[in-house]
Amino acid sequence: MKIIFIGGRDIHTIGGIESYMYNLATCLKNNGYEPVVFCESDRNEVEYVNGFKVVHNKSIGGRYLCKILLGHKATAYALFKEREAKIYHYNAWPPTMASWLAAIIGKKPIFQGHGFGWKRTKYSPRQQKIMKVMEWLVVKIMKNITAVSQEQTDYFLTHYGKKCVTIPTAVNLPDDNYESNILENFKLEAEGYYLYLGRLVQDKNPDYLIKAFNKSGIQGKKLVIAGSNDADSQYVEYLHQLSAENPSVIFTGAVYGNDKEMLLSKCFAFCLPSTLEGLPITLLEAMSHKRICLASNIPANKEALGDSGVWVQYEDVDDLCDKMLYILKNHKDLEIQKKANYRRVVENFTWDRVTDLYIKYIKSLD
Repeated sequence: MKIIFIGGRDIHTIGGIESYMYNLATCLKNNGYEPVVFCESDRNEVEYVNGFKVVHNKSIGGRYLCKILLGHKATAYALFKEREAKIYHYNAWPPTMASWLAAIIGKKPIFQGHGFGWKRTKYSPRQQKIMKVMEWLVVKIMKNITAVSQEQTDYFLTHYGKKCVTIPTAVNLPDDNYESNILENFKLEAEGYYLYLGRLVQDKNPDYLIKAFNKSGIQGKKLVIAGSNDADSQYVEYLHQLSAENPSVIFTGAVYGNDKEMLLSKCFAFCLPSTLEGLPITLLEAMSHKRICLASNIPANKEALGDSGVWVQYEDVDDLCDKMLYILKNHKDLEIQKKANYRRVVENFTWDRVTDLYIKYIKSLD
């Protein structure tokens, strides 16, 4: 069976939707399916990755219309070039605006929610209202709906009266054999640092984490901020200003591959004090490395961690400070969480399990 995936940026970039398409397509290919992935790119090109076809579509139409226009372009291309495909899987609402093209030809379009984009603080109130209206429209017109978290599934049912199937994101289990000099390059020691890993955006609250670390007066441990944000240099500069007088706050920039795995595998504790998440991949990655995890008590983080997290109220410097000190003082007692976190990933968030769920779902559409 041929399956069309539409949405997301260049599949070689490291993002939630991109990771989902790359790993799910790889597993589907290994299970005898024929996925074709369409993605936004800086070029028009066709390549093959892990045996499946990737169609790069060059960005068009400006920032706000780009994904909608590329959704139509990809759908039209697939209907003409990949005629035997029956399933059209759209990631997030913008490209899903093109699903009507597939539907009128008799195809089976699927909308997959990856989070509540309209809640993100980077958008103006006007933009948030437009995005929520578009989400409402897509959910109302789509018959087949999936989401990466149970929180989104419940939301679609409560607010729109639409049933949705949860097919979560997942991670690849680590092999604990990484060639990386990142610890040496930044003068870090194993178990010697708290780690934040992710985009440097307000929704994830790295500023609150830095403030809490500064307030804690913790000695002998560092705080590593691994991430970047080229689109908001002002916020990144603000983070550097917050830590200007504390040499124990280390900025590594964005990290990938073995460098990322090494930072995760050797951190004292992983920190994710977000206000908003879909189903956080970095948290699942930290869990797969058997790390103690400090996370905000929002539904998405609780869905990932289950009962095995050190919970903090989001946007609360005092609580965050107290919990960082709590981990420092009770680290040995929290060791049991490491194995529990790993076990939860193995049982719920591997790509093999997610692929099985996805195959079961698309078979149910027949």
